[in-house]
Amino acid sequence: MIGEAPKHYVKVLAIVAGTGVLLSLFWQIPYVFTAIGFSAWAFLGHLITADDDARGGWSNPDGSLPFPWAELAIKGVVLAGLCGVAAFFPGVRAFGGAS
Repeated sequence: MIGEAPKHYVKVLAIVAGTGVLLSLFWQIPYVFTAIGFSAWAFLGHLITADDDARGGWSNPDGSLPFPWAELAIKGVVLAGLCGVAAFFPGVRAFGGAS
């Protein structure tokens, strides 16, 4: 039996992937660049709002929650990985977008 959390993550992943495919086709750019755009948006958004998660910030006024370094690191690794794939494997840039 699958729990609720994995189902939620599968739904979110499906929505993001579907949106990425549609945007790639609409703007006629390869899928990997759309994925890099989504990843950069998540990473930079986390950096911009990092002070909200810090002790005394908007999301953590009493300082009881630890700063989400792991989430930020994962987002950075995913972004770096996607950029590395686009840079070192040029064949990936041929998938999606303009035919």
